[in-house]
Amino acid sequence: MASWELLLWVIFAIVMAGVTVFGVGVIAYIRRENSSYLAEQKLWLSLVHTGQPADGVIRSLRLHSDNLSRGGSHGQSMCAVVLEVDYTDASGARRTAAIRTYIEETLLAVFQEPLKVIHLLYDPAHPASVVIDRGRSPLELARGS
Repeated sequence: MASWELLLWVIFAIVMAGVTVFGVGVIAYIRRENSSYLAEQKLWLSLVHTGQPADGVIRSLRLHSDNLSRGGSHGQSMCAVVLEVDYTDASGARRTAAIRTYIEETLLAVFQEPLKVIHLLYDPAHPASVVIDRGRSPLELARGS
């Protein structure tokens, strides 16, 4: 094998190693970001029967800076957002929370209405643990069977 062929193979190996490392980094970043938004849904599953209901007022809605999205339960596009909400707990204390969650793209306009009231659930033992009550403030449109 000629030395120039060997040099080409070495360059190819270095480039492919770089592409592989970059790809692994991208996948790790997406998994980390996705898990932080899915954590709200997991918390909701634990609070759906034991959580304290509260009404919240949306102060702001921010889309994920990298336009993170995923497929919903019926293949629709779900956008990663951060909702800043104000609510009052059972003791009368006013609280503010930043809720990271996924909302169906077609429902984003509903959540952007000024001073929109949404339904929340929070952990009575830890009032800062707050989620959107999907039963009363759905994040996905209902689909027919």
